[in-house]
Amino acid sequence: MSVESKEPGLLEIALTFASISSTAFGGGQKASVRQQVLNRGWMDHERFMDGLEIAQVLPGPNILNLALYCGQRVRGIPGAVAAFVGASVPPFLIVLIAGALYFKFSTNPYVHGALRGCAAGALGLTIANALDLSWDERADWIRLLIVAITALAVSLLKMPLLLVLVAFGGAGIAREYLSSRRKTPKIV
Repeated sequence: MSVESKEPGLLEIALTFASISSTAFGGGQKASVRQQVLNRGWMDHERFMDGLEIAQVLPGPNILNLALYCGQRVRGIPGAVAAFVGASVPPFLIVLIAGALYFKFSTNPYVHGALRGCAAGALGLTIANALDLSWDERADWIRLLIVAITALAVSLLKMPLLLVLVAFGGAGIAREYLSSRRKTPKIV
């Protein structure tokens, strides 16, 4: 059963994504998008996760791909445009202002301290995002094991991304394929 309930206005879509893109950064944006679209009833968890998977595979910034997906799912092409504008304009303006301020105050030690603090915050948001997005999968230990081994292979072993994608992506695809075959009743 789907929890999708209402069709939001284009301004609501744009303002929602503008709020997310101007208040969250790094990995935290995906969790914020998830929270907003689920709480507003725009889509259910399964549909959101489908969109997240698509957004991460497509070229370009994941958050913009996800915004386009969500906007398109709830209001078609106009919704995708509204989500794109909302998700892209605020960060663009923030980067312009922050860049100008950075170059003006780049020798100030407090600026460097603030940037180190932002890096720590981004790391925390990324970890929180990973936990939030994988929480519903906690009963499936094989999926979590694949995720953990993938993270270790990339971070500690410094494996090339293509090799990681083929090895662990292939393992995940094979696991899902075998799982779906077990669930599908055989017709005799």
